[in-house]
Amino acid sequence: MTSGIRLIDHLVAHELEADSAEQALEKIAQLGGVAGLFKSTWLEAAIKRESEFPTGLPTLIPVAIPHTDSVHVNADGVGFFKLKNPIEFGEMGSLDEKVQVKMILPLLITNPAEQVDLLMAVIGSLQDAEFLNALDAASSTEEIISIFRGAGL
Repeated sequence: MTSGIRLIDHLVAHELEADSAEQALEKIAQLGGVAGLFKSTWLEAAIKRESEFPTGLPTLIPVAIPHTDSVHVNADGVGFFKLKNPIEFGEMGSLDEKVQVKMILPLLITNPAEQVDLLMAVIGSLQDAEFLNALDAASSTEEIISIFRGAGL
């Protein structure tokens, strides 16, 4: 894994239940807001950005990497949410294609200059089948955190 990616322990859940991308983002925003990681503007910004620049990736196990401009966050790092059931996100780089994602990794970036590097590092890590399969098999938040720590995050 690439250094520079830091898992935010307060932004991890092994079984997030949501019926839509918007509902998943609402739940993530609530958790991040309680932990002081997001500003109150994060949810609206994340939904708007997702509609304009979708973040679903058709990786071995499909994921979404929602993120916003730095003005909407108070910390740097990445969260991880394994969904109880797959939900539809738009595919990154397309306005028409959809991806049934099983995992969501919200990025939190306070320095706009670091956004592309962090996004590329996360995408690179998601191409590691062993890492992705381990996350998919994880049955607890603690196990997910342990997998990230084992990868040097």
